Amino acid sequence: MKYFKLFAAVVVLVLTSNFSQAQEKIPLENSVLWKVEHPDLKEPSFILGTLHLMCEDDFSIPEKVTKTLKDIDALVMELNYSNPKEILSLQHSMSNSEKISEELSKEQYDELDKLVTEITGAALDNYDTYGLSMLNAILIPKMLSCSNLKSPEMELTLIAIENQKPIFSFEKVSEQAEILKNAYPIEFAFEQLMLFKSYSKDFRNAITAYKNEDITTAVDLFTKEIYMDENATNLMQIQRNKNWVSKMPKMMEERSSLFAVGAAHLTSDFGLIHLLRQKGYIVTPVTH
Repeated sequence: MKYFKLFAAVVVLVLTSNFSQAQEKIPLENSVLWKVEHPDLKEPSFILGTLHLMCEDDFSIPEKVTKTLKDIDALVMELNYSNPKEILSLQHSMSNSEKISEELSKEQYDELDKLVTEITGAALDNYDTYGLSMLNAILIPKMLSCSNLKSPEMELTLIAIENQKPIFSFEKVSEQAEILKNAYPIEFAFEQLMLFKSYSKDFRNAITAYKNEDITTAVDLFTKEIYMDENATNLMQIQRNKNWVSKMPKMMEERSSLFAVGAAHLTSDFGLIHLLRQKGYIVTPVTH
């Protein structure tokens, strides 16, 4: 449970990393799973778009995904949650937070105190030493109106281990922590916390769309302009997607892989699907 809360603290910021309104809409068929093919590849690889956290009652891994994971050679995720060193790094980054009262002005603190008290029934003083990131993790169950959470990445990790599949990652915890720090400075992180009610409603609707495999609608719901600014868009999406796409060809040449990343990384003109197609890869939805 302790590790899950640490993981959730990172995830909640990833969930709120969105696209700017300047993005070009790229029509996509309804599917959470996509096949990637190319004449130079001996075997196809696959991309899975995930919602990093869901209520247990809403969560399920489609059979086509579990079958794919058993058939491919490796699992690739944003972070490698099976690596003990990465988990220690995650714990270290989350345990060195500034006090919330030191991060915010008195006016901001009082405003956030009212919201936190309304949501949790406890004053913000009870969470002061946790820092804003950990406070986000604490509020996640309230956002999703449930206490039992599921993470697709953690479930996929367990399946991969059970089937003796090697696990790789695009990034290290230290790298992602630095990106998050630069993409979500204190003022912006505070603004996102204060959008809790609006984001909760949109994210719950996004879950419904995602369960129908309508990832475009799902992403559009939690990537509204009010949840994003240009700096975070560039750091959290554009630059990371470009970096990942530069790594994927070699990974796919060496072994067939299932790339499991947040669904928001798949859509738009700078999403992985469009970027791979620009490189000459054939990317098609897997419907069953």
